[in-house]
Order: sequence, then C-alpha cells, then structure tokens
Amino acid sequence: MNMNKLVIGTANFGMDYGIGNNQKRLLDSHILDILKTAKELGVDTIDTAISYGNSLSKLGEFGIDNFKIITKFPKIPSNRKNQIGWFNEQIENTLNQLGVNSLEAILLHYPKDLLDNKNSELINFLIDLKKNGVTKKIGVSIYEKKELEDVFKIFKPEIIQCPINLFDNRLLEKNYLKNVSKKGIEIHTRSIFLQGLLLLKREEIPKEFIQFNNIWEKWYKWLKIMEINQLEACIRYINSLKSIDKIVVGINSAHQLKQIFKYMR
Repeated sequence: MNMNKLVIGTANFGMDYGIGNNQKRLLDSHILDILKTAKELGVDTIDTAISYGNSLSKLGEFGIDNFKIITKFPKIPSNRKNQIGWFNEQIENTLNQLGVNSLEAILLHYPKDLLDNKNSELINFLIDLKKNGVTKKIGVSIYEKKELEDVFKIFKPEIIQCPINLFDNRLLEKNYLKNVSKKGIEIHTRSIFLQGLLLLKREEIPKEFIQFNNIWEKWYKWLKIMEINQLEACIRYINSLKSIDKIVVGINSAHQLKQIFKYMR
C-alpha cells in the first residue's frame, strides 16, 4: 500500500468549502489532528492554494515539517501590468506564510494565463523558479481536456491536476489520461467526492441537485447492491486507476483520514 499517493487537500482549512451542511471550515484542533494523523500514516504531501482563505497562514502556524507542499496560483489580476512582479509577490508571500524556503510544486489555477499572447515570459519565469530551487516541479490545474490541449501547444507541464470521480470521468475516455501519463507527466486527481456531494445521505442532497433524481436513484441503489459505503466506493474507484500518481482528498476529520487509509489497502 502506498500512502504517499494520498495528498491532503486544504480548502476547508481556510474557508467553508464544498456542498452540503457538513462542508464547513475546520476548527484548529481538527486541522492539527489531521496533520498529526497524516504523518503517522505516512502521508507526506499537502495541496493548498492562495485562494483557500487563510489556509497558508494556518499551515505555517501549525508547522509543516516533513510535508511536501504543492500550491496553486490564481488568475493574474487584469489590472496588473507587471505580471511577473505580481507573481513574484505571491511566491514570496506564500513562502513567508508557510515558513518554508521551497515548494514541491507550483501549479497555475488559471492556465489561460499561459495562453494569453503565448505568455513565454511567464513560462520562463516558472522555469527560472525551478532552476533556482524555489520549486521542484511546475504544472497546471485544469477542468477539461481542451484546456490541457491548448497548454500542450506551448508548454509541457510536469504535473497536471484534474477532476475525476465516479460521476465525472470524461478525461479517462479513449485512454486520454493514460496517454498523458506516457509523456512522463504526473497526474494528480482532485474532486474525487465531487466537493463532498457523493458522501451525502440521500435526504441531504441540496435542492439544486434534486433534478438529477434518476442518477441519485441509481447511485444509492448501486451502493446497496454492492454493500459498500460512499467513501469506500469513491476511494476504491480512484485508487484503481493506474495512470493516477496522486489523489488529492479534502478531509473533514482524522477519523475520516483513517477510513480512507483502510480503503486504500
């Protein structure tokens, strides 16, 4: 069993995140428990982002020794003429808040920043960050295939982060991700619980999703037939995909992390 495949997502460390009543910002005590349990279980990577509220400062406050940090950078503000200057400020601020000198990976949350005017200046800046030891790897966070195909035209990322779950596996069609993996690119998957939606009880499904009633009927019926709970189904599915190198999971408690550990065996 390779628990190094698991990455702790931290959106709910710094803000309310997800769908449903139980997706609230975590208490400090719960964050500390999760980090302590992660270390004990051999999980060694944390995924965070500037846009995740005060998650960066929380991680810096609690200490992240022995953890590798992957962070994502948001869209460059349109009113900033000096894009590289803005990016540099964000890098320095991120390192200061985390209390570290370097990062495992820097991902662009908005890869279109690379595509605008074929932004070679930004690409060269990212490559320089790697050369100077600020980050080991550079990559992009994407939502759909077209985004990645556009990025490939001008830049080969070392990591892509993308959504995959039991309800959304478009990127697996025609062996697409398998072929990306063959190019030597690391694939990190996120949203494996569909922002917590797949872990909700039937009666907890928010009103705006009731319109997909026939899908929910099949989902809960399948779980019953298979005699499997939602968490186990999501974890076993994503862990069975051979082309996935890392699985980013949002954790609500240390207990939930231990359950995930059990289902990855």
